[in-house]
Amino acid sequence: MRTLLKVGIFVLSGLATASPEFVPLQEKAQGGALAGASQLNDSLYTNPAGSSFTQVYALDGIFQMPKTFAVSVLDTRTSGMGGALGYFRKQVGSYEQPLQGAKLGLCGKVSDSIGFGVAGKMLWGPNLAGDYTKLNDIDTGLLGTYSFLQFGVALRNTLGGDVSMDQGREWTAGARAGWEDTLYLSVATVSHWEAVSPYQYGAGVEYVSPYYFSLKAGYRTQPRVGQNFWSAGFSFLSPRLSLHYAVEFPQQAGSKTEHLLGVTLLM
Repeated sequence: MRTLLKVGIFVLSGLATASPEFVPLQEKAQGGALAGASQLNDSLYTNPAGSSFTQVYALDGIFQMPKTFAVSVLDTRTSGMGGALGYFRKQVGSYEQPLQGAKLGLCGKVSDSIGFGVAGKMLWGPNLAGDYTKLNDIDTGLLGTYSFLQFGVALRNTLGGDVSMDQGREWTAGARAGWEDTLYLSVATVSHWEAVSPYQYGAGVEYVSPYYFSLKAGYRTQPRVGQNFWSAGFSFLSPRLSLHYAVEFPQQAGSKTEHLLGVTLLM
């Protein structure tokens, strides 16, 4: 009975605060607001259509203290249909066993202004009650771009997910506006599939300097559970190798500040 009660509490908690299986560095730095933005490797986790309008071959790595990391490769240069492959390892609470996952994404363009994407994923590791669990599911997404404005929508865990792993079916929608390829403003919401109103709102800004660096900042809030987060980031940019840093500051007593380091290699 105690075990059932414990599982039930965690499941209800998951319904209230479900989250993507892994939050990449750029998304973390900009308040979880990049669902409607063109991206590189991070699109595997935010919106599978996010790399539809790129033409790159990129290797990417993210590390978060103490034992969370992700690696991925993205190829949208060698054919009309782009592909991405990624692996992540994430520490879950105080459990010794990590949550691990592999994702395979495909993306392409329906027209000059509309892109689509789909990403299959396998997750394995402890659920919220600490029991070993496996999950196979897919994420889908669309991205539109018109002049200075981009917008996108993604459906996570299209097949239903597993709320015991904090992975329910949910959708995210967002937009990004840019000014002269220098200043960008992004906004996004995240909602449970069966709910009308979002449970999370996020906003982010990015300044891209002509002197090979960018500055980022963001804010996201989950008003139903009273959780708020500020974030910031910095990138050193070059035609081949870019280095990134992001930090997120929870506004809850006892919560830990998260630091992420990243590297992107363009080939």
